[in-house]
Amino acid sequence: MFAKQKIQEESYKLKNLLLGFPSDWFVNKDTLKKAKASIPNIVDFYKSEGTNNPEKLPLESVIQEPLKDVYTVPLFSDKFCKILLDEIDNMQKEFAFVPNPDEDKLRQIPEIVLYDKCPQLYHSLMQVVDSVINPILLSIWNRHVTGGNIQIANYNLRDKKQGAWHHDASSDISIVVPLNTGDYEGGGTEFMRKGTVEPLPTGNALIFPSLTHMHRGLPVVSGDRYLLVFWLVCKDESK
Repeated sequence: MFAKQKIQEESYKLKNLLLGFPSDWFVNKDTLKKAKASIPNIVDFYKSEGTNNPEKLPLESVIQEPLKDVYTVPLFSDKFCKILLDEIDNMQKEFAFVPNPDEDKLRQIPEIVLYDKCPQLYHSLMQVVDSVINPILLSIWNRHVTGGNIQIANYNLRDKKQGAWHHDASSDISIVVPLNTGDYEGGGTEFMRKGTVEPLPTGNALIFPSLTHMHRGLPVVSGDRYLLVFWLVCKDESK
């Protein structure tokens, strides 16, 4: 379980209080069922200290690989995405999406960093990382994450021809989840020398290694493309 840090009193308070109490309804039902079914096999493998061959996991049946080492999986429920979109509307009444000034202008996407603005939601989503996303990552790479950043991005490049090629240099594993597919035109993600993944259905996760997969977001020509973005790290917990 990820350790909780103190929530500052001045932080944004959730209007949809259910988002502060993560539970099974956050997650796609089929994926959740198969994540729970996969955990005993994962535990057995690690108890053997890697001396046994890992068994095929139930989660593997819902994980797709549209491009080399780029994966998709149904992750969040439609109900969760709708409630989060409503929360985004509430957030924008108090503060705006702001580009990261540490990135160059071609790569700046207006975002809300949850740890800074809404740590309560950040901690809820980190519990989903612990209980569902980590089993998915163990199914794919036999790797798990120990922390990271989460942001909501408003991906809208009306004023630019194209997003710039980049790595997500501050993370080991990137996960991008569309929240409102169908409400905008354009979008998708292109991976250098690998191909393009068209916009996924709402709630489906695009998962890839951050440092090895140079990529760019394709332009949104109308509407606003809201994304939930995880930049996750695999720290050595033994140190």
